[in-house]
Amino acid sequence: MQIAICDDNLECRNSVYTYVKYYSEINNLDTAIFVFEDGGSLLEEETTFDILFLDIELGDTDGITVAEQILKSSPNTIVIIITNYRKYLDAAMDVNVLRFIDKPITQERITSALEKAIDEINHSHILIHTKENTIKKLKKSDIIYVEVLHKTTTFYTTNGIMQCKEPISHFRELLNCTFFAVPHNSYIVNLKYVSLFKRDAIEVSSEFFPSVTISVAPRKQAQFRKQFMSFIEGE
Repeated sequence: MQIAICDDNLECRNSVYTYVKYYSEINNLDTAIFVFEDGGSLLEEETTFDILFLDIELGDTDGITVAEQILKSSPNTIVIIITNYRKYLDAAMDVNVLRFIDKPITQERITSALEKAIDEINHSHILIHTKENTIKKLKKSDIIYVEVLHKTTTFYTTNGIMQCKEPISHFRELLNCTFFAVPHNSYIVNLKYVSLFKRDAIEVSSEFFPSVTISVAPRKQAQFRKQFMSFIEGE
């Protein structure tokens, strides 16, 4: 999960970074946190962010304008506005921000915002371009697992099997939910359907398809175990 923090105040930047990092660590989230001190450097960054913590006043630039530009190129980014100035609330709502956080920042406020943002991510949809030249909207929670075989990416879902044109690497970025994990570069697995877990292999079972055994790559075993155990504890 890619998270950005943009604030021209050093103390605020550091506080948000510390709180986001703490939340990620205690919840075993695989996150990359990017920090920016102005809107210009944020807009120049090529990374697509899942969550953006954005100050409303950024020196010569205002956060509303920056948010609008970010959302034009990355409409699925969840924007959380941080400010002392509630007069900007209506404008922030117009660009569809998720939450408005008052300063001073606290761990409780950042945790609450992250939980809401992650819940939004977990229950959203993705679009896939099928081999039949159609575009289908697919709810993330309906995906059981994704497999690439002979350069074909296949979705196994609660609504059937779908083959698509995009490479599996494209979906690793889109399937950024807390209940998805990558045991092997050829698979993305919904942890809800993992019925058996071993260090080097898992079994994925559902009422929709026969059970399948998937290897866990050696270099992914430690992170996969953390994600799986955190998911189980959360369930």
